[in-house]
Amino acid sequence: MAFLSKPVYCVDEAKGWQPKHREHPVIDWMFAYEQAFDFGDMKAGGPDPWMADDVVFTHPSSKVYKGKQEAWEGVLGMYAPFAAHYHEPQHYIIWETDEGFKLTGLAKMYTNLPVPGEKKCKDLEGREWDCVGNGGFSFEYVKDPSGPKGLKLKSQTVCPDPLGMMSEMIDRKMATADDLFAMHKKVVS
Repeated sequence: MAFLSKPVYCVDEAKGWQPKHREHPVIDWMFAYEQAFDFGDMKAGGPDPWMADDVVFTHPSSKVYKGKQEAWEGVLGMYAPFAAHYHEPQHYIIWETDEGFKLTGLAKMYTNLPVPGEKKCKDLEGREWDCVGNGGFSFEYVKDPSGPKGLKLKSQTVCPDPLGMMSEMIDRKMATADDLFAMHKKVVS
């Protein structure tokens, strides 16, 4: 049996935001997006010009948010418990589609919590963080000259492992296990 295939850009060990990987337009876009979202003013300024009007965000709970405003609110809600965060790519695969690109992979997400506590981990740049967890992701982009670097986010699905962060929230008495389960239930219902 023959299998059809498309050329892909595959990075097995990204080791963060390496300049050589940023030669690919999707990774260059993602780096700029990550900087604006994690360290910039994107949360205050909104998703323009990064997201397509019909963007779809799939929350880790599998709840789907459709349209730019609803998707943006879903993304902000997911990050609301954190005082700060940073995404560090581990590995990924990119392929071109008729409309743009698809990207799937795994990243580490470092977070700080709003309640003080011991810094337990460091990212590859040496910054200290309260928690770290792995997360899978799948993004789709459309080519659009009005977007940064000619791309806009069309869909975003994230699948993080929140157990370490949830455990740290409980340890710092930010929430009980029951509180966290109730919060999850509220999101999925």
